[in-house]
Amino acid sequence: MVEHGRLSDEELLRFKEMLLAERQKVLEARSGLLEQIIGQAVFDSIGDNSHYATHPGDLASTNYDREFNMNLSERQTKYLEQIDDALRRISDKTYGVCQVTGKIIPTERLESVLTTKYSLEGKEQLKRENLG
Repeated sequence: MVEHGRLSDEELLRFKEMLLAERQKVLEARSGLLEQIIGQAVFDSIGDNSHYATHPGDLASTNYDREFNMNLSERQTKYLEQIDDALRRISDKTYGVCQVTGKIIPTERLESVLTTKYSLEGKEQLKRENLG
């Protein structure tokens, strides 16, 4: 599994495929979310043509939904950036190597957190350094 302090080419290929699949899934979800956001913006710009006053509760709910969707879209954008960074590390053959300790990140951790840059040991070390 490990060649000279890094993941083997086979492991890198396997994680690349997993990351590309995850990237596609996020892009599809984000596309649907952006359609919702745009649709709501168009509806808001046209306005409600009914003769009934809009209830403040409805406005609050609409605003909450819009903000929630915008925040979700922002998180998806950040996650896509993390995926792209992980794909760059695969190209550089540094994927799976902790950026703090220089040690190989266990496969189980990589499988559960595809975009991680740190082993659990490295993550704990970063926490200690940031607190101290």
